[in-house]
Amino acid sequence: MKGNLTIDNGNTSVKVAFFIGTQIVATNRFIRRDSRLLERIISTYKPDTAIVCSTASSATSQRIEQLADERCRRVLHLTHETPMPIRLGYRTPQTLGRDRIATAVGAWSIARRLDHTCDILVIDAGTAITYDLVTANGCFVGGNIAPGLSLRFKALHEHTGRLPLVQPDGDTPMVGYNTDTAIRSGVMLGLLGEVRSYIADLKLSHPNMMVFITGGDGKWLYTNLNDKNIIYSEHLAAEGLNRILLYNQVNGNL
Repeated sequence: MKGNLTIDNGNTSVKVAFFIGTQIVATNRFIRRDSRLLERIISTYKPDTAIVCSTASSATSQRIEQLADERCRRVLHLTHETPMPIRLGYRTPQTLGRDRIATAVGAWSIARRLDHTCDILVIDAGTAITYDLVTANGCFVGGNIAPGLSLRFKALHEHTGRLPLVQPDGDTPMVGYNTDTAIRSGVMLGLLGEVRSYIADLKLSHPNMMVFITGGDGKWLYTNLNDKNIIYSEHLAAEGLNRILLYNQVNGNL
């Protein structure tokens, strides 16, 4: 079956998607040591081409990349130098996370279909939470990086003497009534306040701005922000990777 495989080799897991043209046919997510799942996906769908976005550098991470190189006829390894439909205005593009590039391209591609006059803010709520700004004419300006939800809980536990490691599931009152709820509310309501403030502040200088949310904690963030003007996209990185792959296919780079 001719199609494109996208591999997002992230900090905590590997996300893969199989596309026919611009249509997602299948997706999967697995921990890195279960590389057999990637072999199974490749055997099932037999993708002609693949694109790999890696933010990890361990031996098991390299094995994921090797599998793609061995089993797919053409493989594109995403870097800041890869031809893509947006421009990188970041001052140190070599340090820019490849997952941030992928989600930026995904959001910009979707936004172009909805309203090509809008600037774009991409919020990726994963291990870290990243905020990235892309202009309407396709320039990745830059953004901010902050600890994600799980890192905030872990930091309070690991860098204090007596605070427990609290799970996000549970009561989240405006004012905590015991240590667990004080931590949970402080972390979760604090993150929501941070995101709302960042969006509001950025809209002062970019009033015609479209906001996208993605990432492992993206659904929770989207639901609790309760803003109908925000777009949630579970597979934004995969959409962006596929768009980069199609861009290179059309321009004869593969």
